Amino acid sequence: MDYKDQLAPELKKSARRVPFNRKIVQVGNIYQAAALKLTRIPRDISVKTIETEGYKGLKFKTDIFTPDDADSPAPALIYVHGGAFCYKAAVYHKKLACIYASKAKCKVFFADYHLALRHPYPAALEDIRALYKYLADHAEELGVDPDRIGLAGDSAGATIAALVCNGYEKDKLVKPCLQMLVYPLTDADMETQSMKKYTDTPFWDSTYMPLMWDIYLGNQNKGAFEDEAGCVLKDDFKKAALPMYSVLPASIPDTYIETAEFDCLHDEGVLYGKRLEKAGAKVELNDTKGTFHGYDMALDTQIVTDSVKKDFHF
Repeated sequence: MDYKDQLAPELKKSARRVPFNRKIVQVGNIYQAAALKLTRIPRDISVKTIETEGYKGLKFKTDIFTPDDADSPAPALIYVHGGAFCYKAAVYHKKLACIYASKAKCKVFFADYHLALRHPYPAALEDIRALYKYLADHAEELGVDPDRIGLAGDSAGATIAALVCNGYEKDKLVKPCLQMLVYPLTDADMETQSMKKYTDTPFWDSTYMPLMWDIYLGNQNKGAFEDEAGCVLKDDFKKAALPMYSVLPASIPDTYIETAEFDCLHDEGVLYGKRLEKAGAKVELNDTKGTFHGYDMALDTQIVTDSVKKDFHF
């Protein structure tokens, strides 16, 4: 089905289909790593890089973007980029991180976390959880207000951000002040109406989902798997790996969810918001129209500008 005529006019020039397979991810990551290094940051933003330990003690780097007019100590946002758990951050992710820093006057922590082609679940989740703990434990050193640390992510990055937020009580971490989830992946069952309907939409569609989950979850999503505790059943695994099945904390961080209209992930984002609301969370849903998965790469369009400028009403 051709959705181009139904897209927001200013997004049509950006709407194209992009293939997804292991080889394309490998080649794409070479390009994206180079492009990211060449992407300049705005003059009113400073950047420094820290290195921390995450999954199995493996080190990873995090860029910290700080606006010149940030408070001291400043609020902080861990921004987890999307990319099907496989791709490195794109240029627009870096630009968005700088925009968030500038507009919210906060320090944005932009992690180069371990990716699924070499490090499947739970590597990325453990990296971001470790980074969140590091921020809280070293808040004074980093110039961060420990009571104002939030998490954000788009697509697969939103999955990771949501899981850290859902597990903060269990992991004995400070409560995040908010979570911002942009077209989040929340469920691997692939049974929603949008998942069945959007099989040929721009940039991402439901035909890519089985391969993505196989890469990220590997054999673990097909039954039981062994770890230090022994055999973990599939249902327990889903609770650990998928936000839709997580055991929610008693106090859920205020939540902003953004969905795209022509996106196979649309319905699970809406349903996840309803799940959080039912559990007592304050949830704001920005259900954008005429949009597709990844539409916010079109940073010069009004529809993206409006979404980025949108105020939370918590």
